Amino acid sequence: MEGLDATKGFKAWSRLQNIVIGRFLTGQEGNRFLFQNDNKNIINKQAATVTRILGPKNLMDLPVEDHKRMRGAIMSFMKPEALQKVLTRMESVILQHFEECWEGKDSITVVPLMKKLTFHVACDLLFGLKDGNEREILSKDFSAIVKGVWSLPVNFPGTAFHGSLRARSRICRRLSSLLEVRRRELEQGKASPRQDLMSCLLSMSMNKEDENNSALTEEEIIDNMILVMIAGHDTTAILLTHLVRMLALKPHIYKSILQEQTEVLSGKQRNTPLRWEDIQKMKYTWKVAQETLRLNPPVVGGFRTATEDVDYGGYTIPKGWQLFWTTSITHWDGEAFKDPDKFDPAHFDNQLAPYTFIPFIAGPRVCPGYDFAKIETIIFVHYLVSKYKWSLVFPDEKMICDPMPAPSMGLPITLHAKGN
Repeated sequence: MEGLDATKGFKAWSRLQNIVIGRFLTGQEGNRFLFQNDNKNIINKQAATVTRILGPKNLMDLPVEDHKRMRGAIMSFMKPEALQKVLTRMESVILQHFEECWEGKDSITVVPLMKKLTFHVACDLLFGLKDGNEREILSKDFSAIVKGVWSLPVNFPGTAFHGSLRARSRICRRLSSLLEVRRRELEQGKASPRQDLMSCLLSMSMNKEDENNSALTEEEIIDNMILVMIAGHDTTAILLTHLVRMLALKPHIYKSILQEQTEVLSGKQRNTPLRWEDIQKMKYTWKVAQETLRLNPPVVGGFRTATEDVDYGGYTIPKGWQLFWTTSITHWDGEAFKDPDKFDPAHFDNQLAPYTFIPFIAGPRVCPGYDFAKIETIIFVHYLVSKYKWSLVFPDEKMICDPMPAPSMGLPITLHAKGN
């Protein structure tokens, strides 16, 4: 907890009222302290902009019992057993993306294409939305939402926050219309409760015989569809972008991934769909993705708030103070990762200590989309290295945060398609 170590007279300051000061909590113990104290004396409370834009019923802001109920509902579609049933659909969307956006091109710009790809995957598997015009409209509104999440909460025309709130209103109206259509389809037997996340959550809201009173409201569904949509496409797009960049800079990693892909699929007929067991065998590919997440986490951190005076590391954290957990400082901790500044997938050869690798958070609020992102990433990398070699137009391209870390010029690359 390095931020607190540098603060003198902390206990005296703690008596002052109506002051909120952020302090960094880092390392395994700092993360454990925050993530395990959920709703005891530390609550998960987001910045005002996050709550206004995502909605008050979003998973990150819910108290423990409501969080368990909503997380369980989302996991009923996101758990590995359920994802096996939509593997072919996800693969089909990714293949279509390569055909439409990569084939026949001498060069592309990666960032916008990765956002387009992950948005299409999310639209298909989360909403069951295939209409191109509808996707384009929603894509623009979701882009506007993300720009305002970490902005100043100034609701004035021309500000990012104002634009995000207007985009949220449009998305809510559209999702409400989609929910009504899907509700009728479910009632008429024209849709399956498990065909996508929207149908899954909606079927729970229609369960009139639920003795546990866990049926979901439309507000809960909409707020969490917005959250999952952002988490399900924007963060994954950043991961895929950094993977493309890293594989261009480190040809030996590219070669090792290609070797694994070749070995896993040896004996299979060419152009046959990937099987669930194929995905599970691509362990090195996922280690490379994890190492990319370690050094380039899409989410920089998050907020917690003390609900009472809390002692930690010899200091008293006053009631009402806001704390910020940070991903990168922990990921670069030499005690958790040997040679932390070195890109090395071997960091993940052995099981890591809890709370040291936190791109998906940890503890009770660990991201329910972990397996969704993992499968999507592995499928994408499989077809990427199977079909192409590439080089960076600007090897020293600078990184910016807008609000996630990404190449400043969108990562233009020169493509070299492999022969069939």
